[in-house]
Amino acid sequence: MERYFASPIIFSLIVLLLLLFILSPVTDRSKVTADKKIKIKTLLEIGLCQRQVARDSNVSQTCVAHVSKKLKQNLPLSNSIGQGRKKASTQDNDRQLSYIMKKDRTKSSQMLAAEWTLSNGKKLCALTVRRRLISMGYKSYTAKRKLLRTPAQIKKRLTFDKYHQYWSNEWNNVIWSGEAHFEVFNRKNRTLVRRLKLENNELFNFVSRVKGGGATVSV
Repeated sequence: MERYFASPIIFSLIVLLLLLFILSPVTDRSKVTADKKIKIKTLLEIGLCQRQVARDSNVSQTCVAHVSKKLKQNLPLSNSIGQGRKKASTQDNDRQLSYIMKKDRTKSSQMLAAEWTLSNGKKLCALTVRRRLISMGYKSYTAKRKLLRTPAQIKKRLTFDKYHQYWSNEWNNVIWSGEAHFEVFNRKNRTLVRRLKLENNELFNFVSRVKGGGATVSV
């Protein structure tokens, strides 16, 4: 009988431990700064034990042991070159991504990732593409509908207004016509363009919102 009563209790404890393990927050190892390493070095030179130094510095005892080992071997406290996670792409791969993006700045991150993978053979996701392009300074902006007026166009309009500002009866001799313009397709679609912040008035930043071939109707 005790075996039958104990098995549900053990099963419940196992389930509870699994839930605690799954729901517990996962924390990454924090990088120890150079100032904290100098503080650890100072406390070790005073004569405190490693456990006390770890408690006072709010670091692990393993970190204090590594610093103590470097001090005994007369090694610098800074991390050696090459430590940490390696980048998934090289500088040549990043330049290649920039070249692919500049051929069509309206492509999505998924499309760029697929083309980038075909070019270098590395399986890279769309999130990596966005991070690389943002680090280069390229962000997505809404494409403009039309170019701004040039100074020459502004001057012509001002000249026309000054010339016709005193017209009264002369406007009766002008034939007026009303026209309404409707976009059949792509009216609410928003086109995004990747560009630098200073490339505000470049030609690639102006993308037509209307599809060709009968996409508009004039009434």
